[in-house]
Amino acid sequence: MVFLEYDVDAGFSSRYSLWWAAFRGSQAILPLVMVDSGNQISYGHVEYNSVYKAMVDASLIRAAQAEMQAFAWREGNKVDFYVQLQNLTDITLSPSNWARVHGIIYEDIRAGVTDRYVRATVSASITNLTPNASAQFRFETADLNGVNWDNLHYIVLADYKPPESPGAFDMLQAVRAISLPAPFYIQPNPHTFLIDPAKPTTPSAILNIKGVNFLSWSATENISWLAISPTNGDMNTKPIITVDTAILSPGMQQGVITFTTTDSYFSEEVTVGAYYGPIEYLYLPSVNR
Repeated sequence: MVFLEYDVDAGFSSRYSLWWAAFRGSQAILPLVMVDSGNQISYGHVEYNSVYKAMVDASLIRAAQAEMQAFAWREGNKVDFYVQLQNLTDITLSPSNWARVHGIIYEDIRAGVTDRYVRATVSASITNLTPNASAQFRFETADLNGVNWDNLHYIVLADYKPPESPGAFDMLQAVRAISLPAPFYIQPNPHTFLIDPAKPTTPSAILNIKGVNFLSWSATENISWLAISPTNGDMNTKPIITVDTAILSPGMQQGVITFTTTDSYFSEEVTVGAYYGPIEYLYLPSVNR
């Protein structure tokens, strides 16, 4: 459960308009409070503790209407989101029922009344998502200025307008997005093999795939002495790179393995160096006490 504060003058129309859709009136007094995209609302002075607590309690006993996984990362001065959503309702989610996925960025700062101040919102339309089906969504904010990036947090939610509702929207599910340094990356990168012809081996190394956990990938090499196995997998797969020393040239050489996600959104090049030649070994003394 997260309580977020919006500045009504900041232009977050995608959220602000949902309160008015549920209210269906023309005048209201701040604060405007909304739970579950408009399933419940309140405004003006009330007995805050009891009224808001009752709203929260009613929300917590409701069954989720979707399953979600969400990830966010910084791209320049923007925030990118990547979301996987499964529809658990018995209706098709589409623009006809105003179904959307929203990303909300808030900062830990006392800019208004609370310590969770919304800095930006962004959303994407859900198109023809049938019952039990899943879909992925990628979207990004405009540039964020004047924020402390270390204090930002990310919420993703999906909502729609139920067919029986005269105006109010309802939330399908909401989650905290996992913050990543990048959506798809490989470790270690780069990697270098030092190969001594006097010590014949088959050099190998394990790569770790990091990032959005529902992605899958494929990989290709650009040079004959370099191989990877397997050549495709999911984010839990740990591919092994090997070097065919029989076709190496003396000295230093370099190859590249290109990883591409199967949704074609992301790719990463891993640079692999191989030195083939005599290696001088230096053994340092060990002093123990």
